Amino acid sequence: MFKRPKRRLDTSKRVRPDRPRVENWVNRGCRAQLGMVHCSARSYGGCGGMPGTTPLPWQAGLWVAGCLERLAPYVRACGTPRAAAFYRDSVDAFWTGHGELAAPDAERIVAVGAKLSDLYEDSIEAQIFGVVVGAAEAARQPTAEPMEQLAAWTVSLWSELGPDDDDWGDREAQAQRDTLAMTQQRPAEAAAEIRIVSARLGAEWAAGLADHGLLNADPKRPEIVIPPHDLPYRVGDVVTVSCPWTPTVTTRRGRYHAAVRWPWAILDPDSRYRPSGTFAFPVDESTEPWWPYQLRPPAAELDEGDRCAVGIPPIRCYVVRYRRYDPPMDDGFLPRCTARIALLPIGSGYADAADVWLERAEPIEMKLLHRPYGALRSGDVVDDADGRRLQFVPPFLFYADADRVRPAWPLALVRRNGATPSPDAVDAVATTTAYGSHPDEIERWLALSEVPYTAAVAEELFDET
Repeated sequence: MFKRPKRRLDTSKRVRPDRPRVENWVNRGCRAQLGMVHCSARSYGGCGGMPGTTPLPWQAGLWVAGCLERLAPYVRACGTPRAAAFYRDSVDAFWTGHGELAAPDAERIVAVGAKLSDLYEDSIEAQIFGVVVGAAEAARQPTAEPMEQLAAWTVSLWSELGPDDDDWGDREAQAQRDTLAMTQQRPAEAAAEIRIVSARLGAEWAAGLADHGLLNADPKRPEIVIPPHDLPYRVGDVVTVSCPWTPTVTTRRGRYHAAVRWPWAILDPDSRYRPSGTFAFPVDESTEPWWPYQLRPPAAELDEGDRCAVGIPPIRCYVVRYRRYDPPMDDGFLPRCTARIALLPIGSGYADAADVWLERAEPIEMKLLHRPYGALRSGDVVDDADGRRLQFVPPFLFYADADRVRPAWPLALVRRNGATPSPDAVDAVATTTAYGSHPDEIERWLALSEVPYTAAVAEELFDET
């Protein structure tokens, strides 16, 4: 987590008087860059946009989006959850349209942002709202002046918190020119590239703040590495899964799918991939495998630009498999994941399961309801009541050499992680297998998972030997 800086920004001034290079960039560099925007716009056929969108060229809209995206570490550091939510929703509206901010989005951002600014007057939040509202107002204008004002506001934020560096203004101007050069390609490709570069520049800027004691955290979200025997869930677990409904917007509607902006996407600036940050839901859910996430309203009722929400209504599932990644997997998003599990809803046969990442930003809640052989860990070596030495594999499989066998209870734990187990671990295994039998354990799992199989079939399904 970022910590709020001890000093409050002065919202009455745009740049610090001891920053002549920054001031020169605002007064001169901005005009030069805005000229580049309009030159590139002419090369694409002028300043006209699609119906219902901003009259500002889409290239300029992407420049605005890039400026705002770079402020993400500052918003996370200084803003309240309300400010952060407004910021993220507003900036994503620019990315969704590939630089062309839809008129309803612009009007909504200006109206909501103005109200929030009044509520948080003379605060850091008000300055965040002011920058976002300025961007939305600039996007509705056909001239460059509002964008120049927006540039002054964003530079003010960076210079107020930035370290004293005489070369800062020159480097900043060059970074902006490089960003504008990226608009010499198709809108979707330009949006993806500028978003990734802007995220990287924002992280570098925030890292400079951390080095100077102005932010007390690394701007990149740390990777979560789960030790091999500490996976929170394992094959066979029966769990409840839910995720709060989160607002988003429909970015595309086709005959078979409706794509929405994934509200929790964090793009990886160092990835070799460049995802768009959207996800497509089938119009007819029966045509594709089950997935826990749902849309409200459903995809069949959405058109491009419609507001909606994505989430997981509470549902009981069971874990079909898990997979670990070392090194963490690169798929274009942060954090790079080290583990994922596959789920099926209770009552479902063994079919195409839905993958769920354990370490992403999605606020998934999972609660363990039942775990077969909960006192044992994968790879444990036990002796059964018939004197056979067996190795345990979740959820309820035991092997003597290469042969799968059904153990006779009670069981005695002999080895764990290649070493002598603790007395507590030995007692736990002995206690939980003192009464009942192996078939009873499988029947309990079948009752809770509601899987339409016999015990013998269930064992076959999980046997990967």
